[in-house]
Amino acid sequence: MRDGANKACTWNITMNRLIITLGLLALTGTAIAQEHLPRQEALKYAFLVSVDLKNLQGTPIPTDVDLKRVVAMRDGDYGAMVLPEAKLSASAIAGAGSSVVPVGQLWLHRLTPMKDGSGIPEDRLRVVTVEAGQQTGTAVQCALGVKGNGSGGLELLVYGKGQEPVLSVPLRQVESSGDAPISMDAERTGDEGGRIILRIAGRYRASIPVTELGF
Repeated sequence: MRDGANKACTWNITMNRLIITLGLLALTGTAIAQEHLPRQEALKYAFLVSVDLKNLQGTPIPTDVDLKRVVAMRDGDYGAMVLPEAKLSASAIAGAGSSVVPVGQLWLHRLTPMKDGSGIPEDRLRVVTVEAGQQTGTAVQCALGVKGNGSGGLELLVYGKGQEPVLSVPLRQVESSGDAPISMDAERTGDEGGRIILRIAGRYRASIPVTELGF
């Protein structure tokens, strides 16, 4: 989005209602006030990004997400939403080898995955146009997959618009409560970034570093 463009300005004003927002600390030192959205509100936003099926089906790895199990957070103008794979299971993840096992999609607003201390540039990301009535805007869509790391462990792969992931992070086995296919939290790690923490299939945990898109 660019300042001065009428459509972009309108989108920025309405974005909090159209795309889920997840907070990082502002550079002014304002405290994070992360908010997990109620299920009914999260479902509305999942519907918005799924109106055009090409948005959901055009990912670099095949994904078949369950809109009803959406998880979302917001704070200010930053946001994230995760749509888990419909048939996600701990056993499928445990059996991952050299082939990628899809686990879902991560949608970001004004955020980008971060690698080696730098944000992934927009030209490497899958940027999707979202429509709501007469308003349009963009969001970053990342397909998520798991594969073996060759050393007996697992890694979570984060895809942009190409066939090669833009980021890979360790996927560690943990004990989690609850029956959600994927749960999500977030925390700040510095003035320029934070991390999204995913707990997957009740048995695995991964941390995805993020920063402001275009920072």
